[in-house]
Amino acid sequence: MRYWDDNDIRRVLSFVRSSEIQARGVERAAAHFDVSEASIKGLLNRLDGRGGKASKTDDTDGQAADVLKRYETQQAARAEKVRVSTMEKDLYSLRSVVSTMTALTSKPLEPVRRRERTSNGTREAAAVALLSDFHCEQVVRKGETPTGNEYNPTIAEKSLQRFFSGYRWLIDFHRNAFAIRDVVLWLGGDLMTGHIHEENKETTASAPIATLLWLRSRIVAGIDSLLDDPNTETVTVVCSYGNHGRNTGKPFRAKGAVHSYEWLLYQWLASHFEGNPRVRFLADESAHQYLTVYDFDLHFHHGDEVNYQGGVGGITIPLNKAVAQWDIAKRCHYHNFGHFHQYIDTGRVAVNGSVIGFDAYSMSIKATPEPPQQAFYLLDSKRGKTCRSPIWVRD
Repeated sequence: MRYWDDNDIRRVLSFVRSSEIQARGVERAAAHFDVSEASIKGLLNRLDGRGGKASKTDDTDGQAADVLKRYETQQAARAEKVRVSTMEKDLYSLRSVVSTMTALTSKPLEPVRRRERTSNGTREAAAVALLSDFHCEQVVRKGETPTGNEYNPTIAEKSLQRFFSGYRWLIDFHRNAFAIRDVVLWLGGDLMTGHIHEENKETTASAPIATLLWLRSRIVAGIDSLLDDPNTETVTVVCSYGNHGRNTGKPFRAKGAVHSYEWLLYQWLASHFEGNPRVRFLADESAHQYLTVYDFDLHFHHGDEVNYQGGVGGITIPLNKAVAQWDIAKRCHYHNFGHFHQYIDTGRVAVNGSVIGFDAYSMSIKATPEPPQQAFYLLDSKRGKTCRSPIWVRD
């Protein structure tokens, strides 16, 4: 099928309107463009909503503009139809691939077991760090909040490097008192902002798929940096999807994972490290993940199912209510959340800070301004949680 550009269409209309008989104009246009008369008639039918009869008028330019506008609208509609059809086919193929990949991540993990094989009396501990609310592609400009915070993908990349180097530094620091062989990394969701709101198309530097590709290589590099430590025997990566990286207007609860770009990212990461005996992933389809470390049960959830709309007392009150209900389903020693862009650790409950820092969302939930930071703590193999500390990801 021939593609007709604007100049071609104007030329065809000129042939038709300058001829006393439309058929003669069609014949001349067909000869000029070396196409069949049926092709010219088909173009006219698509251009003219009245069945293809080009009326003769002195306002040729105005008529041509109207006709071109209709043609462009029709072409755009056809292109959108093809795009959606292609996406549906790609999505079907992708889901087939992901269904195979999820076998790596959907089974409950064996507990991290106590070994206690030190001879100098040093106790064993696991190092736990929470990485969430990265919003790596979002742009925050100075002046958008009273704090003067600024953020973009370049700052995001440096912040991620600071997170992993800070994680390594804290592990090395605490090895003076503990034997740390086991590392637990939580990827807690909202690593991306996505396009769940129309506004996000203006406040983000890249579209969701491009953001996934950006994240994948950089998180792989971060996990590799943890594996570079010869004293680390196991790296357990627990993955919870957030509420931002989705392809639906509203959050889906039962099927949230399969509509989450982040959940797809987790499958990619697990596939990358498949076969490495030192790394294991938990990235099942639930919004809640559970891991046993030594004798302690840990619960991980992004936090968006906690009902908080601001108010006196902050987020601790609704969090404690939610934890009490979730403990009925499965009692856990420690709960880990993100979502609220505030670093809080009450002992049983850890709420992660954010990498993006104070932004318009933080203002909207009346959050207290704080430096961009992520959570770190140790699990003493006998005493439980200890050595709680933020990881500051910017100067």
